[in-house]
Amino acid sequence: MNAQELDDRLEAAIPIVRAAGRMALDYFNDRGSLAIEHKGQQDLVSIADRAVEELIRAELAKAFPGDAVLGEEGGGAGDSPRTWVLDPIDGTFNFLKGIPCWGVVAAYVVDGATFIGLTYDPVHDELFTARRGGGAFRNGAPIRVSGNLTVDTSCLALAYSFRQPKESYVAMVDAALTHGFEHRRAGSTAIQLCWVGDGRCDGFVTLQCSSWDCLAGLILVEEAGGLATDFVADHGLLGKGGVAACTPALVPQIEQLSGLRFGRS
Repeated sequence: MNAQELDDRLEAAIPIVRAAGRMALDYFNDRGSLAIEHKGQQDLVSIADRAVEELIRAELAKAFPGDAVLGEEGGGAGDSPRTWVLDPIDGTFNFLKGIPCWGVVAAYVVDGATFIGLTYDPVHDELFTARRGGGAFRNGAPIRVSGNLTVDTSCLALAYSFRQPKESYVAMVDAALTHGFEHRRAGSTAIQLCWVGDGRCDGFVTLQCSSWDCLAGLILVEEAGGLATDFVADHGLLGKGGVAACTPALVPQIEQLSGLRFGRS
């Protein structure tokens, strides 16, 4: 796939994701009326998730009928050579509780490699975009990872899922504190990865997530000058597992505390 084809997809996806974000924000502002379902322990879903994903699916199908779509709510095949991977609302628990940390996420994967990532935070009107080889941006302005060189001035963003043993998360937090990291757990993998790409946090680790949670953020960090683990190579589009991303100097410490391994550029 050439650069123009990728640029065309990114250009088309931006207004789609923004429109989806506006829809999600309308639901967020009227969330008291939403019926909530439980998919698992502390794993919630509502009509907002499904409606937002349906909007993105429909618009992408019109724009690029040959591309497959894999979404958290609507599913889809994970073996197509060209696939959009969607999380309509990453941070649904926050969304339903009224906590303003959640986002609409889309990534474009070609033959197992992520080439485009978009994460939109409609509460703060921040759209993070990346195209492989084309840089990372917030609302069209270039962004970079922090460049921090020392742990003792670094902030590590973390995520936890009740699908993983609590002991593994507790051990990771203990290791982070032992290394000297400040840390945050904000409830959205996608948004926290954007914070790494934008230099607000210096690294991110989770030991359990899905492709739709992380792919857009991982390419954003890489295009912003950081390093990241390769979710698709490690787990496939349909698998679950850990990911990490950070400013380059912190790779050894984050590998040690997480047990994850980065690819080196």
